[in-house]
Order: sequence, then structure tokens, then C-alpha cells
Amino acid sequence: MTDKQSSQDLPEIVASVMVTIPPLVFRTGWAYLKMRKRAQKISRQLERQFVSGGIPSEYAEKLAEQFETELSLRSLVKGVGGRFSPKHP
Repeated sequence: MTDKQSSQDLPEIVASVMVTIPPLVFRTGWAYLKMRKRAQKISRQLERQFVSGGIPSEYAEKLAEQFETELSLRSLVKGVGGRFSPKHP
């Protein structure tokens, strides 16, 4: 491929990327927001269960907070990407 051919293909490549990226970002962002909301709800439930199980409220709050902060965008992408990995059975 010559430089002239590659410069002519560049607008097509950029256009296809611009069409593909916004829906991907929206879907990933929406899934992340849903995951965070679910994590907050579960964190509150965990804290209540820890306290009712006899753990002091300060420790229960810290444990629940740690659970909630472990969930990140990286873990979401890793979870989704793992399904398409050749190593995954």
C-alpha cells in the first residue's frame, strides 16, 4: 500500500471508528452504572448483615466499603473480555 492509498483510506477508517465507538461507549457506560448501583445496594445489605451477625459497625462499614470499591470499570471489562478470550472454556 502506498502513502497515497493509505491517505485515501484514512477517512473511511475514521468514519467507521466514529460510527462504532459511541454505541460501544454507551453500552459499556450503562453496564458500568448498573453494576455500580447494584454494588452499592449489595454493600448496604452486607453491612446490615455483618452488624446483625455481631461484627462492630465500624468494621462492617469498612468491609462493605471495600467490597464496593473493588468493583471498577477494569473489572467490568475484564469480565466481559474473559468471555471472548481463547483461554476461556
